Amino acid sequence: MKVCTFLTDGFETVEALAVVDILRRAGIDVNLISITGSKSVKSAQNIIIQAEYTIEEYHFDDTELLFLPGGPGHKHYLQCDQLIELLKKYNKNGNRIAAICAAPSVLGKLGILQGKKAMAYPGYEGDLLGAEVMSSPERVVTDGTITTSRGMGTSIDLGLELVRLLLSDEEAERIGKGIQYV
Repeated sequence: MKVCTFLTDGFETVEALAVVDILRRAGIDVNLISITGSKSVKSAQNIIIQAEYTIEEYHFDDTELLFLPGGPGHKHYLQCDQLIELLKKYNKNGNRIAAICAAPSVLGKLGILQGKKAMAYPGYEGDLLGAEVMSSPERVVTDGTITTSRGMGTSIDLGLELVRLLLSDEEAERIGKGIQYV
């Protein structure tokens, strides 16, 4: 089972790496994919992360889930034609997609949230086009194959939800207990 986490300059460090950390603790193969043309990507907090692949060189055939972290760099996702086509294909084929913070706005602009329950960082609700926008106290919402979350403070919740969806409730609980979260 593989998950791809997409990185672009200006991604939110904790949103990306907390989710990746939790998925890897569960034994899920997570690949960091840069959409910048370089494997070296700078987060919004000026932390340099080395992605394992660029989007141009990665083969997505056996990838179970696509994950978009938020941060001010989320706007770059819409400028990456290969990523846009991949997101549309995954949605059309009923494959899993997850996004956090401002990144669900990308899914909204692509029409992927039409008729779905979704959430985003406060202020981005208007970009969740066609979605039923969820409000507090929810921290993560999954509707069908689409999972969205609010922001950095909900990163662990999102990671555990993805473990639950990809593996089991028991594995998510095991990881949650192991990191002293639940």
